[in-house]
Amino acid sequence: MKITYIGHSGFLAEFSNCCCLFDYYEGKIPEPVKDKPLFIFVSHRHQDHFNPEIFHITGPGEIHYILSFDTRRYMKDRLELPNLHFMKAEETLTLNWNEGAGSMKVKTLRSTDCGVAFLIHTENKTIYHAGDLNWWVWPGESKQYNNNMTANFKRYTESLKDLELFAAFLPLDPRQEEWYDKGFSYILENTTTRYAFPMHFW
Repeated sequence: MKITYIGHSGFLAEFSNCCCLFDYYEGKIPEPVKDKPLFIFVSHRHQDHFNPEIFHITGPGEIHYILSFDTRRYMKDRLELPNLHFMKAEETLTLNWNEGAGSMKVKTLRSTDCGVAFLIHTENKTIYHAGDLNWWVWPGESKQYNNNMTANFKRYTESLKDLELFAAFLPLDPRQEEWYDKGFSYILENTTTRYAFPMHFW
């Protein structure tokens, strides 16, 4: 498996029989791999996670779009695209290609900000892209706000506990100052994660 960091929260994960592009915002998109379907994921509608340039990607293989449901209002002229899927929080989608030779299961988690996080299982590997699901506590916020955020983050990530994640893409946002790594560290402490990739730098 090959993982390429593109920028901000954008990554390309290349498996042996498919590729997954997550939350493209900026930077050069790697060329689609010949004979491999490309699955394009968008966790939510925020500009730094959803760039319409993804709809101009072309390649020799099939292209599938798996988008958070909150992006739908911005998709009125593209709702007829083939292989377009919208997902709400806590849903499961199974995708098959090449007459069943390839298969992927996508689960969504509720976000503490907007949209969803993605949990993807294919080729006996599980990868997790958090989107904006993070422990968003801030030094300038009220104690009540931060306590509610803490409770929500732990509840929304409960399904990740004890999972074996081959790769996890997790926010590590310096704007949170001394709390910048709370969400990142919590996931690593409560899952078995082989490779962790920080993202969402501002």
